[in-house]
Amino acid sequence: MRLARRPSVVFLALLVAAAAMAPALARRDPTEMNKAASLTLPSWVNPMGTDQFGRDILSRLLYGSRVALAIGLGATSGAAALGIPLGLWAGFAGGRADGVVMRGVDTLLAVPPVLLAMGLVAMTGPGSLNAGIAVLVVSLPQFARLARAGTLVQKGMEYAEAAAAMGATDARIVFRAILPNILSPLVVQAPIAASRAILLEASLSFLGLGTQPPAPSWGLMVSESRNYMYAAPWYGAFPGALITLTVLALNGISDLVRRGRRS
Repeated sequence: MRLARRPSVVFLALLVAAAAMAPALARRDPTEMNKAASLTLPSWVNPMGTDQFGRDILSRLLYGSRVALAIGLGATSGAAALGIPLGLWAGFAGGRADGVVMRGVDTLLAVPPVLLAMGLVAMTGPGSLNAGIAVLVVSLPQFARLARAGTLVQKGMEYAEAAAAMGATDARIVFRAILPNILSPLVVQAPIAASRAILLEASLSFLGLGTQPPAPSWGLMVSESRNYMYAAPWYGAFPGALITLTVLALNGISDLVRRGRRS
């Protein structure tokens, strides 16, 4: 009940529900055009107005939330699923394996995230799926480094040495003994990584490398609204506000998790 009163939790719960029920909540097809009603003010018929093609902005936001959440949560889950075992193995094995893995991770971290994602999408082609894969690759080093750092500390603890003395396999020591003890920073990192993933997907779509028209995307809507900032300021305000609130809510969730695990 205490979590239910947190604004971040409430907002994200509503966003997920709205994305899941987008077909029922959307009054019109998000790609349906009506040139006779282009750039209309918010009204009862179109609660958030229409864009330059007469498409309902609310409908496009609802369907765009599906893209944002799918890439944000999917890419973060994939990055964690790949990065955590990689960091565990590098930290536990040490030596040459650790050096090779972490040099690769450091190489990814040396390139600015947006530039790296742009390069990956440029090689594979624009689109939501390729943008999601690029976001996954960009997010992977965060989890790998956190898992490695925790493993380096925990593998020298008495319980890990005792498990090794009792004949436990390396896999059992890593996943049954060490991993549960390094989960706290990884769980705290997950909402932050999701917020960065959503922001990165929006950036790629804004640059024309993510979701392609006429499919709806928050970043694409902000990009398309640039030419109508004075004629229809609400056009870009709604998707921009939604991106901001979603990122802030996920960061708020991270703070709640961090405080909750400390108490």
